[in-house]
Amino acid sequence: MNYKKFLDKPFRLMAAIGFFYLLFVFLLNIFTDFYEPQRLLPFSTAVSYSGEILGIILCALTFFLYKKHFLYYSALEILVFSNLYTGKIYTALFLSSMLFILLLIENLLSSRPRIIIYLAVEIIKLFLVLPYGAKTFFEYIGITLFSLCTIGCINLLFRHAYDKKDSGPISLDDYKFSDRQKDCIKEIVLNNTTIKALAINHRVSESAIKKDLSHIYSVLGIVGKADLKALFIGYKF
Repeated sequence: MNYKKFLDKPFRLMAAIGFFYLLFVFLLNIFTDFYEPQRLLPFSTAVSYSGEILGIILCALTFFLYKKHFLYYSALEILVFSNLYTGKIYTALFLSSMLFILLLIENLLSSRPRIIIYLAVEIIKLFLVLPYGAKTFFEYIGITLFSLCTIGCINLLFRHAYDKKDSGPISLDDYKFSDRQKDCIKEIVLNNTTIKALAINHRVSESAIKKDLSHIYSVLGIVGKADLKALFIGYKF
């Protein structure tokens, strides 16, 4: 198999990794005491096993039907509910964040009905956290809001940069940047070089580099490193 063609299908890759991970965890749960779900809610063990089995099946289907992205989304959502029900709150939060990232990337929350459905599902999840106490409940709300806002803002930053990029081909030669400013762009995009390292490399003060970056952001109409890296993804320096 040509691995490059395999990597060109990200949902197939994610499904394969998810399949083997869930299978490994499922077997560990059966043959060892690797995980014993909290028994605050009835049938916790059955819910845990059922969630893992459904996740395995949906990941397998996603591998073969990799264009049907809703299968992978369903696997993630089932695992979120299963983990919330059995008290694995942080695992559920991680999976919810993954799902939110994928939904934003594919622009699946662009309509009001979809947003309403998404929020309704998130509210239902809150009720599953209630049995684990007020502290866990408010912690779950806080971390959820923090992660969703952070992911949403990052998405907006990259979309802003891509909108700028889609307006026409980007070329550094179109701008009157100095050689040092061009090098700063290259180093940040390719190596995520820090301001301090750039200052050392160019034998100037950090304030001089900050001034260069401020000028670069102003000229390009962007607001920071994230925009800069998104704007020059795939650019041949």
